[in-house]
Amino acid sequence: MSFASQAHIALPYRILFLYIEPFAAFFGTYINLFQPEPYLLSLSPTATYSSLTYPIYAQLAGHNLLFSWLQAVLLRSTSSVRVWKIVLFGILMCDVLHLYGSYVVLGAEAFFDPSTWRWEEWVTFVMTYGPGLLRAAFCLEIGVTQTRTTKGS
Repeated sequence: MSFASQAHIALPYRILFLYIEPFAAFFGTYINLFQPEPYLLSLSPTATYSSLTYPIYAQLAGHNLLFSWLQAVLLRSTSSVRVWKIVLFGILMCDVLHLYGSYVVLGAEAFFDPSTWRWEEWVTFVMTYGPGLLRAAFCLEIGVTQTRTTKGS
């Protein structure tokens, strides 16, 4: 006999991870493919765009498309907490690196002082911190109800 964990995924998690974030990630795919210069300037206001770096944006678009697919398709296909945690922890690791990149560009003083943020930083940080905290909460199983079912082997 083996045991499988099934879960009731709380509505706020389902709304964010199955609808809002896949849409946002898909939008990120579009921006990186078709508007890489404004995207770069939103992250680093003093950077200079070069078409020679376009392959990086195409790769980043692929990364966003993968996130969109994982959340819109894979997470919808299962109620396994283990699978959800694996996917969401992977995305959480990317969140940490995304914030680290912003920290490097902005410096500690500006990074930790919201009064200095442009609207682009507000969007970046709200769209990273908020979902990132919910990802961490899910990985810690806060608000996750699991039931164990027995399966014959």
